[in-house]
Amino acid sequence: MQSIPDNLKPPFTDLLLAIADDKLMLGHRNSDWTGLGPILEEDIAFSSLAQDEIAHASAFYELAGELLGTSSDELAFGRTPEEYRCAAIVEVPDDFDWASAICRQFFCDEYDMLRLKRMTISNYTPLANLAGRILAEEQVHIEHSEEWVVRLGRGTHEARQRMQKAIDRLAPIALWLFEPFDGLKSLIDAGLYPGSDFDMYDTWTTRIQDILEKAELTMHVEIGEPDDKGGRRGVHTEHFEPLLNDMCEVYRIEPGVAW
Repeated sequence: MQSIPDNLKPPFTDLLLAIADDKLMLGHRNSDWTGLGPILEEDIAFSSLAQDEIAHASAFYELAGELLGTSSDELAFGRTPEEYRCAAIVEVPDDFDWASAICRQFFCDEYDMLRLKRMTISNYTPLANLAGRILAEEQVHIEHSEEWVVRLGRGTHEARQRMQKAIDRLAPIALWLFEPFDGLKSLIDAGLYPGSDFDMYDTWTTRIQDILEKAELTMHVEIGEPDDKGGRRGVHTEHFEPLLNDMCEVYRIEPGVAW
């Protein structure tokens, strides 16, 4: 498939924006760590991962922009808060706690890998090609975050405590990654986003628990009601608007600036 039927464009662009918004906000949050990583090698590595997230976001904004007849810059920086589709976990600050930053990255990386795999078998060729290209880079992200989760969980008493505290705080918020958006079923039925959300959640939970077992850490979560509204449908946390204002400051001053 080389084109999207008009009736499927709204939910399909919501899917693309959810992916791009997640990655842009995560990359922006992680870029705060530039120069502040716990060791020099990690400072460089985490900054590189943040750049990857922002580059991935740009690619998905470009794909959405082609369908909406607008620019990737406008989509990234020119929408109102309720028009963004990112999940709560990429909105919350880590307060420069390394365990929280790693935990957030870990939950998001595991989810992103499963989401990208679904898109590689999309019958919309541009999406399948883009997802396949990014998938290899996402594997590097996963290996990095998994290694750090185990390292902290099996490290000092303080490291273990801080990592467990981060998991306890962020795991319930991470479940908002799975919030369904309006029209999702139509995309699944049309083969644009093939697969099952339930299977994806089960796989994500299993992968998370496997790594946490190696790290000697635990996670206990219960998924919320499907009708609860969050970022996928424009309802954001108190942290989102200040984050957006900070990120969009330059664009709002000079709307034509390249990012």
